[in-house]
Order: sequence, then structure tokens, then C-alpha cells
Amino acid sequence: MRIKVHLRGSGILPFDYHYHLSSAMYKYKEIANRELSARLHYSKEIKTFTFSEIQVPKRRIGKRGIEILDDYAYIIYSSPNKDYVEAIVEGMLSVPELRVGALKFTIESVEVLPVPQIDWGNVLFKTLSPVAVHTFVNGKKVPLYPTDPQWYTNIEKNIKHQYEKVYGEKHEGRITVETLEFKPKKYEFKKKQGKKEQSGAVYAVHGHFRFKGEPELIKFAYEAGIGERGAQGFGCLKVAKKEKK
Repeated sequence: MRIKVHLRGSGILPFDYHYHLSSAMYKYKEIANRELSARLHYSKEIKTFTFSEIQVPKRRIGKRGIEILDDYAYIIYSSPNKDYVEAIVEGMLSVPELRVGALKFTIESVEVLPVPQIDWGNVLFKTLSPVAVHTFVNGKKVPLYPTDPQWYTNIEKNIKHQYEKVYGEKHEGRITVETLEFKPKKYEFKKKQGKKEQSGAVYAVHGHFRFKGEPELIKFAYEAGIGERGAQGFGCLKVAKKEKK
């Protein structure tokens, strides 16, 4: 299930706003369903939902961030778990305001998006939020990129692991991923733990990727997101237009 959240607001959207957006999503769930919010917040299991970065169709990039030019932006939220989506919608309708740092948006409306009627066995995706994948080398966490074969292995494993968590059974289908283009991104995170402020960085990629293979798994990846940190708004995809010949 997928929704599009229409926003109204003006000002400068800072580049590293992702923690604020992630926190807001949890708050909406808490407003609607405290038990669900607590389970998602404190559980270490994979969270099968994702959401896009704040999409600003008309913008100007400056030194301080992204300037919103026509008072409009939107977010895509997606999950194969209907309860997650319904909690977000209920929370947003109860408190129709989104704060991202000092920037305030009014939630104008929430639209349920139809499932694309396409061949799910062969899909070109574009990232709506960056894909984060890592491995461990000598006990140290190291980011992976599409130039490394392990990136593709981890992408498929993650999709199957999430599928098993949702449906309670393993899927033996296969997926192959082709990278058409990608751009590495670094995101700074700052959050408060009690009175202390912690900071860190997430390394991820934006790009276009073609998925081929088991349609059920590919459609699931579209709904749940790919890679890691979906609950923080990473790995959200949209079906892209076909390549130009």
C-alpha cells in the first residue's frame, strides 16, 4: 500500500533533514497507535516500510539547502503492511502539520496511490530516497556501492528476509539487479539521546536500477523498500519511465 502526502509550505529545506522526517513519521504512528509505534521504535527486527525524501518539484539549490519555490512538496510512504500505512494516515489527519527542523509544512491531503499495472518481472526503478547497504570488514562497518558484487547479493537477501518476516515463509524466487546509473550520497545525522546529542553519517546511493526476476518479490521490494534503514526513510523506489532509445 502506498500513499502520497501533499504538503504546503515555503522556506529553506536543509540538506540533512532525514532524522527530523523519520522522527515525525514515528510521532504520527504514536498519535494513532501507541502500541504499534512502541513496537516499531524499540524492536530490532526489520521494519517493512519506507518513505521518500521530501520531493520539491520546483526548487532552487542554495548553500543553506533547498528553497521551495511554489509552496508545494510531497512525500511518498509505502509498506506491504496496511496497518502501518493506516496509522500514518490517521496520525497525519489528526495533526495535519509536519515540522522539519525550523521549517513547517501543512498537510493538505493524503492520496492512496494505485498499484502500477506493469510487468513486475522486468521493472526500471528510480530511487525516491537513497539506498543504503553495508558489510563488515575486520569487524568494522563499511558501506557498499553498486561497483561491488556484494551490494547486489545483500539487496536480494534483504528483500527475501523482509518478505519472510511479513508472510512467515521463505521465497525461493530470484532477483537480478542492473545498475543503469548511480550517485553516492553522504547524509549527516544528528539526534538527541537524553541530554546528549549524537551525530553520525550514512553513506548511500541514488540512481536508476532495473530489476528482473520473480514478479512477487520485485513488487514486494517496491512496497517495502530495498537495502537498509527503511524505517529512517532509505530505499524508497518508484517505477521509472523506460529508457530513451
